[in-house]
Amino acid sequence: MSPVVTPDEGSAFHDVYAVHSFEDFWPHYVRLHTRPETHALHAVATLSCLGLLGAAVVTRQPVLAVMAPLVDFAIAQASHRIFEENVTTPWKNQLWHTRAELRMLRLVLTGRMRAEVERTA
Repeated sequence: MSPVVTPDEGSAFHDVYAVHSFEDFWPHYVRLHTRPETHALHAVATLSCLGLLGAAVVTRQPVLAVMAPLVDFAIAQASHRIFEENVTTPWKNQLWHTRAELRMLRLVLTGRMRAEVERTA
């Protein structure tokens, strides 16, 4: 897969990962996650990942820990293809992507993600 690119005012295309801080990355991330269906499925994906990691620790089953990010990725990418009609490349900056996923989860669970989408649009 190729990196996600979005139009940048006055130039060709801009790689959303070609920024220097997480706070610069966050608005680009939000623009890739504009639909409520995507928010819901990303919350399911992140909670599934956390649940599998917790279950791996409790049951001492490492296979659950291996499955956790795969389940997260599968659910999240399905939401992008079905609802957003875009593709992301979380492996380009895994730390920022994980931090963004956790921030989005918090915003979804507190009912503030829609306002964040409107703020960054």
